[in-house]
Amino acid sequence: MSFYNLYVGDASDPKFNWEGGDFSYNIPKILLDLGGIGLTGCVEARILLESDKYGGKVLDWGSSGARLTKARIIEFLHDIHRPLITGCQWLVRVQTLEEDRDYILFACEQ
Repeated sequence: MSFYNLYVGDASDPKFNWEGGDFSYNIPKILLDLGGIGLTGCVEARILLESDKYGGKVLDWGSSGARLTKARIIEFLHDIHRPLITGCQWLVRVQTLEEDRDYILFACEQ
């Protein structure tokens, strides 16, 4: 059974390689779990993350992500508007992030 989630990861994780790496598990350490988004939500999130607007890319066989600041993560979440990640819950979680730091927002099939 597969699970489809949206995460905020640590862009400075030494095991993660933004330029590529072990394509079988190249995802950063998870800092925030923004919840399950289902298969359709995962596909939509991956397409949006890889769009010119967010400049993301495929990270490994089941994940796409983008290097974003806290403000851009909030913008993305407004754009994607998935029922399970809208409302106060995700906003409270994202507000704990530092303002001037890069994160990896990624949609992942596990």
